[in-house]
Amino acid sequence: MLVRDLMNAGPAVILPRDGLDQALALMAEHKNRHLMVVDAATNVVGILSGQDIAMVYDPQEMTQARWKAILVEAVMTRHPVTIGSQASIEAAARMLLKEAVSALPVVDNGQLVGVLSDRDFTRHFARGNGS
Repeated sequence: MLVRDLMNAGPAVILPRDGLDQALALMAEHKNRHLMVVDAATNVVGILSGQDIAMVYDPQEMTQARWKAILVEAVMTRHPVTIGSQASIEAAARMLLKEAVSALPVVDNGQLVGVLSDRDFTRHFARGNGS
């Protein structure tokens, strides 16, 4: 099985200069915990996770204005490890573990084509696949 068979095609994307308020809204809308951060030419420049956002959360200071003022680029993981859609899922699983990340942007020929997360593996096996 290949990454393309398990990945989420057409992942949610956000720009580095967008505010975290937009990131939270996108995560809620798409019901996921990762956003691919792209530049104007749609090159992957980072990844933003719910964990990244949690690192800046301050229950006393987090007003709507503050969420808007904090830019994605300030908390995203820059230059994320990526994988191609033709890679094996075994290679992807090893990469997730080795790099200690929960998602991999899937990039073919410099273009973002999907995202593969640890939840995709869980979903796959929960459906009774891979036994």
